[in-house]
Amino acid sequence: MEAKQEGRRCILTVDDDRVLLARLNAGMRRAGYEVLQANTAEKALELLATRVPDLALLDVSMPGMSGLELARRLRRETSVPFMFLSSHAHDDIVRQASEHGAIGYLVKPVDAKQLVPAVEAALMRAQEIRHLRNIGAELAAALATGRKVSELMRMQLEQLVQSHSAELAKLNEQLDMAQQHVLESEAQARELARLANEDPLTTLPNRHWLTNYLPMALRRARTSGNMLAVMYLDLDGFKAVNDTLGHLAGDELLRAAALRMKSALKPSDSIARHGGDEFVLVIEQVHAETEAGHVAQRMLEVLGSPFELSKGRSKVAASIGVSLFPRDGDDAEQLLARADHAMYRAKAGGKGLYRFYESLPVDTPNWQRVPDSPRRPQPR
Repeated sequence: MEAKQEGRRCILTVDDDRVLLARLNAGMRRAGYEVLQANTAEKALELLATRVPDLALLDVSMPGMSGLELARRLRRETSVPFMFLSSHAHDDIVRQASEHGAIGYLVKPVDAKQLVPAVEAALMRAQEIRHLRNIGAELAAALATGRKVSELMRMQLEQLVQSHSAELAKLNEQLDMAQQHVLESEAQARELARLANEDPLTTLPNRHWLTNYLPMALRRARTSGNMLAVMYLDLDGFKAVNDTLGHLAGDELLRAAALRMKSALKPSDSIARHGGDEFVLVIEQVHAETEAGHVAQRMLEVLGSPFELSKGRSKVAASIGVSLFPRDGDDAEQLLARADHAMYRAKAGGKGLYRFYESLPVDTPNWQRVPDSPRRPQPR
């Protein structure tokens, strides 16, 4: 990066982010500027007592004295021009920057390609402001003494008006670009979060999402005093579909099964793909064990109907293990492990069943088998 400059101009950078400060200073030193740096507003005031920079870059939000308060001090006590640095380009922040007398605004993280042009534009703007102040002082003196204003001064005023109009348009354009940059960054962050938490095949939440969600659901259950059910569901017969019809048919079946299960849940309940043909359901606002049993039975029934796939009809079943908070555990890991254990007990009992996590004989009424003919699910 190269800066078109006369002499070695001095820039003061003030930011509590030491990494950002180092990057800013490295870029400006490569461009030929002399750089002073401070990681607090108080330190910046100490430096200003010994050296007057040509421009200051101020972070808006800092611990202790903020960048806005530092700007008020600069305007009141010095003639140092300044720009603001911020992670946001919201209208209220931009308005505050303008009200505090900033001659520029940079959105963090600062693009290295835009840094030097922005600093150069700010330095030119500061020079114009000093020039305008000098002309204003001469006009005031002329009015006080009755001296005629020179034609040269009139021309200089006209040029300043024209340049400021162009500069205002340029600043508005830069502000629009900054706001667009923020919007694009926020959209990119949302998309990255979606990819991190979504299973690409079924579009259900994935294991990573469940790891974050289940502890929060447990906190809500503790606060409300309700029970919470964790269900570990494994598709029975899925491997046969993969082996006979191929993996594409298996993927098609998983998508269809996920859609059926999701459509059968209440909005307050959640389902995530845990991996392979295994799914985890989180049932909130449970008041009795029978409610969890109704949900598990409904899952068995919606999965019991044949699936019409591109390569033909396929039929699968499911084995479901159920653990209940707080009876079967107090944390997410323990509830998942016990639901998984109950699922294997259900699978050992003949598949197509659900099983609560309880140390009961195999022939207890807690075993439930899918009926041969469809029936309406019991209300939850």
